[in-house]
Amino acid sequence: MKNFTPPPIRPGIHPRSGLGYLIDNGVRSAVPSLFVFFVTLVLSAPLNLPGQVELMPALVMGTVFLWSVFVPVLMPSLVVFVLGLWVDILSFGPAGVMLLMMLIVHGVALSARYTLARVNFFVLWLVFGVVMVGVTALQWVLCSALALHIVEFLPFVFETVLSFGSFPVLYAGFVWTYRFVVNNTDRS
Repeated sequence: MKNFTPPPIRPGIHPRSGLGYLIDNGVRSAVPSLFVFFVTLVLSAPLNLPGQVELMPALVMGTVFLWSVFVPVLMPSLVVFVLGLWVDILSFGPAGVMLLMMLIVHGVALSARYTLARVNFFVLWLVFGVVMVGVTALQWVLCSALALHIVEFLPFVFETVLSFGSFPVLYAGFVWTYRFVVNNTDRS
């Protein structure tokens, strides 16, 4: 008895498999990592923007959180580690603090991703805010311990508020990027 295979939906139209397809697929898969890379590069430059120092962790943590919840294959732990080293080198902060923060955000997002991927936007936003409060408090404790005195807490509060406030913009950018760049099935 022969196995029946249904005819293709669009006969005669098949995606090309070649070097161009592999490069296109590789670049599409690297979009989240490249975004974090270039955001870190641009925001570590002396642009004299107000809140520039606090904006970099806000954008980086939000990006790592979103991609780790919804598409963890594009934000694996090794990539988060390498990006954390990159952020640590360019942020001129205490060594390893941003790396640890990124790995904690990534771990929380990965461990709760099956629940977080099904909740609505406002619950996800609230969970991200709680995670950022905890991670920023840990950042303050580590910076104070490494400086051997208590560091002023206000910049860390501003960083948390900025992270919480920038999340809707990052989420909209994430949805657009995922829909039209990463997961674009119309690659004719």
